[in-house]
Amino acid sequence: MMRLCTGLLLVAFVLVLLAGCAERQAQQPMKPPPQEVAAGPAEAPDTVELTAYINVTSGCQEPTVELLKELAQQYDDVIDMEVIDFGSPEGNERWREDGLKCMALMFDGSPVVRIPGEDGEKRTVIFYFPVGFSWTHQDLKQTFAAIAAGEAEILSEEEARKALAPVPVEVEVEVREVAQGAEVVMNGEVAFTITQEAGGKTPLQRAQAAREALEEWTSEPVHTTQLSVMDAEKGWSILAEGKELIRVYPADADAAGVEQGKKHAAEWMKGIKGGIVAAVRAAQESAGEEASSTEAE
Repeated sequence: MMRLCTGLLLVAFVLVLLAGCAERQAQQPMKPPPQEVAAGPAEAPDTVELTAYINVTSGCQEPTVELLKELAQQYDDVIDMEVIDFGSPEGNERWREDGLKCMALMFDGSPVVRIPGEDGEKRTVIFYFPVGFSWTHQDLKQTFAAIAAGEAEILSEEEARKALAPVPVEVEVEVREVAQGAEVVMNGEVAFTITQEAGGKTPLQRAQAAREALEEWTSEPVHTTQLSVMDAEKGWSILAEGKELIRVYPADADAAGVEQGKKHAAEWMKGIKGGIVAAVRAAQESAGEEASSTEAE
C-alpha cells in the first residue's frame, strides 16, 4: 500500500481513473454551447461540479468532511458539491459503478488540478487517496480559492500525464557541518537541518545517509508526487517511491519546538520538494535555451 500511494503507480492509477471517467462522460449528452445574447449584465461563470467520494460512515475522514462542508458553503456560488458516502450500501454501489477504488475528490470528473503555488509558480495536486498521501487540507483550501478566482486548471488525462511525468534533473546534494548539527543542501539551498542524534546515528551520519538516498533517487527521472510522509517505527519516514530518504524522530520535532512530529516531517519534505522544483525549472530553462539556439541556427 505504501508504494501504491506514491510515485509512478499513483500517477498510473490516476490516469486509468481519468480514462474511465472520460469514457463515462463521453456517453453523456454534452452541454449546448452558450448562445450570443444582447449586451447586458455579464452572466455568472459555470459552476465546478465536485463529487467527493468519502467513507463518511466510518468517521475516519471527519476533519476532511467538515472542511469540505465549510468550503462548499463558503464557495457555493462557484462550486456545486455532492458527497458520496461509500461507507453506506447505496454510496458504495454508486462508488463502484463510477469506477473508484479509494477516496477521491473529482472536480468536473478529474482528481488532478493545477493551482498557483506560494511562489507564484503553478503546481499540480492529485486529490486521490485520503488526505496526507498526495494532498493536504491546505491544498484543498487553495484549490477552492483558485477556482473562485478563475486561476485553477482542471486537467484532462493527457494534460495530467504531461504534468505528472517524471523528468531527469541534475541535483547536487551535499552535507555541511554547522554548529547545531548538519545541513542537507540541494543545489546550494538548505533542504533541512538535523540537530539531534537519533536511530543510533549522529546528526552528521544521518545527514550523510540522507544525501546518499537523495542521490540514488535523483539519479533517475523524478517528480514531487513521488514524495510522501508515512508513520514509521519511533518516528515518521520521508519516502520517495516507497524508499526512505530520512526518518524524523520526536527529538527532531521537540528541538524545533514543533508539537506534532509529523508536521515537522512535512516541513523537511517541503524543503526536499523545493530542491526538486528548482532543479526541474533549471532543466526546463536549459531545454528552452537549447531549443532557441537550435532554431537560431
